[in-house]
Amino acid sequence: MILLSRRTKEAIKTALAMTIAYGIALSMDWDRPYWAAFAVAMVSLATIGQSLNKAALRMAGTLLAMIVALSLIALFAQDRWPFVLALSAWVGFCTYMMGSAKHQYFWQVGGFVSVIICMDAGPDPAYAFETAILRAQETGLGILVYSLVSIFLWPSSSRADFEATACKLTSIQHGLFTAGLALLLGKAGDEKAPQRAVSIQTQTRFNLLLDAAESDSYAIRENRKAWRRYQQHLLKLSDTLERSRDSLADLQELDLLRLLPNLAAFGDEIESRFIQIQHMLAGQAPDRHPTDISVALDQTALGELSHFHKAALVVSRKRMQVLESQTRALFDTISDIRGFGKPGTAVDTPAREPDGFIPDPERITSAVRAMLVLWLAWLSLVYIGDIPGGTGLVAIAGPFGMAISTMPQVPISKLFKPLVTSLLFASVLYIFLMPKLSGFIGLGMMIFATTFTLCYLFAEPRQMLGRVFGLALFIVIAGISNDQTYNFLTITTTAMMFVIIFAILFITAQIPFSPRPERNVLRLLGRFFSSCEYLMATMRQDTGHTPTRLERWKSVFHRRELATLPQKIGVWAGYINTGTLPGTTPQQVEALVNSLQVLGFRLQELLEERDTPQAPVLVQNLLADVRSWRLRAQDTFRQLSSAPDTGDQEALRTGLEQMMTRLDSRIHETLDRSAGDPLSASQDENFYRLLGAYRGVSEALVEYTGNAGNIDWTGWREERFA
Repeated sequence: MILLSRRTKEAIKTALAMTIAYGIALSMDWDRPYWAAFAVAMVSLATIGQSLNKAALRMAGTLLAMIVALSLIALFAQDRWPFVLALSAWVGFCTYMMGSAKHQYFWQVGGFVSVIICMDAGPDPAYAFETAILRAQETGLGILVYSLVSIFLWPSSSRADFEATACKLTSIQHGLFTAGLALLLGKAGDEKAPQRAVSIQTQTRFNLLLDAAESDSYAIRENRKAWRRYQQHLLKLSDTLERSRDSLADLQELDLLRLLPNLAAFGDEIESRFIQIQHMLAGQAPDRHPTDISVALDQTALGELSHFHKAALVVSRKRMQVLESQTRALFDTISDIRGFGKPGTAVDTPAREPDGFIPDPERITSAVRAMLVLWLAWLSLVYIGDIPGGTGLVAIAGPFGMAISTMPQVPISKLFKPLVTSLLFASVLYIFLMPKLSGFIGLGMMIFATTFTLCYLFAEPRQMLGRVFGLALFIVIAGISNDQTYNFLTITTTAMMFVIIFAILFITAQIPFSPRPERNVLRLLGRFFSSCEYLMATMRQDTGHTPTRLERWKSVFHRRELATLPQKIGVWAGYINTGTLPGTTPQQVEALVNSLQVLGFRLQELLEERDTPQAPVLVQNLLADVRSWRLRAQDTFRQLSSAPDTGDQEALRTGLEQMMTRLDSRIHETLDRSAGDPLSASQDENFYRLLGAYRGVSEALVEYTGNAGNIDWTGWREERFA
């Protein structure tokens, strides 16, 4: 018995579905049977769930595109400029929506299929409805054929991969906690902690597989609400662990075993919860259930600390308490899923109220670029006589523009090799093999062999671009139909058409910003610090001022920028070629991005803690000192927003330390004068958390300027050819 690898099985399934789809479309004498082949090529993924999810999104997007395209043709049948304006606006909207967290492929299909239908039917609106229906039915045919093949031939469920990824993600969180705890207890360093990039990649894979597993696994679908709850808990736990990891240095000078007597016991309890969660994910019953524990605080030892050390300890203790509740929630949720706990022990996380529409500048830029690609292709069609491809040029430029605009980090030049290779491969088949075929048996064998070869050779996720180009160009150049004709101009026209499209993509890649990664990092750094400056300005104490709706909206926008820009900068930083930048190393860039993430966390904490109730006596007496600190930080952020490398680490460190020393002295004076009016326990803790947040922002700002000072920024700003 021959054992086939999974790679071989998936290639056979795609090849068989492609052959059957072509066979049915040709037997029914449908025009453009390659549309069914495109559906097969695009929805074929590693598991049934992933394929069905993508197939559903493609079908729904096609139906939406059909409605939009027919509406545009009906509204602007005799007005080509308003017609293209409306079509480009729709493409821009779909491109913007592709940047959302869910249903990106739905919006992508909704955009580019609208362009295809409009360009195919636009010159002859009488056949617009027929074209739209044909597109929908052939897309449905391709989806149906591949779905049936994947279900009945070596079905591959997403459940095993999903549960393995869930276990891996929990193990990563466990590793982060273990490394941090060991550092607190003085046992080891933090070197073994999983990298932030690994955690983000695993979290992304977990999210994708959860969507797929809900489609092809009854067990996952039955508990989908609990799994979604588990997903939310993991996100919150990851955020807490990252914030805790970034603040470990604040506690290195303290005798934590004396200050927190049960720290070791607390660590053992959390460790045990992680272990039991991993056991339950593997299908094993837990050996023990969580026990109530809180981090004890030695008040006598606490009284011996400076106010800033007290603040650091109070903040870290609060994070530990949050960690305790989050790990308990994880345990209860997975216990409910596996049936090892009491029903209903896990509680749904309250849904956060939406903030309204908050624009994303990157998504707006992507939308503008996609619209510009469509317009340049359209203007080329109108003003250049006998342009290769005709309306097909616009129909192909639309999908390319949407895809490339949402991946601005990928250089256009990286598309050359897979495109040229695929074009040559398809041309050889078209010229030397296809004319010798007679009947569907020979044609079907050629379709099967070609599809199998491409899917087998480009099976890895990182090779997806080669697979897509190979299948797409084979389908386009072959032009398989019942009335088959062969013309060498088909190949030359296709090649020239892609030359024009790539020229358009190169032009639009420069608009409105340079595509160089280092330039984009500088630009995003400026935006990050501009948001920091704005948010710092909103922290002024002005009890008589009620924020307007615009001010509240701007505050939400800048908070969103603060939370999302470090990750966006990290993506661009990964594409920087440090070999062309003397004085810059990958380690320096990574340190810069990490310090930026820490600064974002610390400033978010400051904004959160500032909203907690504070003792009026402290607020009034420390107002001038806090204002002095805020103005200094605000001025620093203003300078960094215009030039992110202008910070002087030593000068900044000295200035902030002097302010913190003066503030510590003022706190002593204030508390001594108000000894007869003691603070409540909650006010005392809130005050120290707020103080710790101020100190955290100061230290993170100093750390960033130190990392920025290690980089030679001259090359980042120099003009050069990529």
